[in-house]
Amino acid sequence: MGRPPNLYSFSDADLAPNLRKYVLDQQTDALKRHNVFRVALSGGSLPKTLAKALLAPPSSDDDPTPDFSKWEIFYADERCVPLDHADSNHALLHSELLSKIPPNTPQPKVHPIDETYLDDPQEMADQYEKLLVSVFAARDSVKLPLFDLILLGCGPDGHTCSLFPDHPLLRETDAWVLSIADSPKPPAKRITLSLPVVLHAAKIGFVATGEGKKGILKRIFETEEGGRLPCGLVNEGAGEKI
Repeated sequence: MGRPPNLYSFSDADLAPNLRKYVLDQQTDALKRHNVFRVALSGGSLPKTLAKALLAPPSSDDDPTPDFSKWEIFYADERCVPLDHADSNHALLHSELLSKIPPNTPQPKVHPIDETYLDDPQEMADQYEKLLVSVFAARDSVKLPLFDLILLGCGPDGHTCSLFPDHPLLRETDAWVLSIADSPKPPAKRITLSLPVVLHAAKIGFVATGEGKKGILKRIFETEEGGRLPCGLVNEGAGEKI
């Protein structure tokens, strides 16, 4: 059992400013630790919500702002499709957030997948893991990468990243990045951070929006079966929910 989770509930109007504060608090802490803010993001509705939070003007002179020059953005999971494809998490993040950062200001460093390996999910996973090793273990041998923040979504079946209920990938304990060729949600070929990597993050936040998430959240928090779903396993291990 990890740290007890915190659950926050906000109206549509209040979500973005509270998510902004949460993310920028983690940015402040990370910059104090090592002068860089390493974040892993999922897709779905998260990029749009995150863009609304981060691109808003400061509410006061004391309101912190994103220092994108210090950001390194990774993907908690990605589909094996071209980076400009409609199913690509990178394309979604670019459309909602990255393309809207003013071009005359510092930009985040973004780590997308290598399109060379679209037909080989295992090789793509291996290459993305090598990327993580180069960033997180360049000087020292580490068992797991330590992200400053991982922001996740929650699927209606309780999946998160591309970790699906009852899938063998949930039992993986060694690899940092996994491939999946039989995703129950298309597209079938994907890569994903492993559960141990997700749980090792300094901070984990789920951002679940919409009326349709009430049922699955109730199962995750209130039932034994829900605790065995991927979101439930992360919830049991560590995390903060927004």
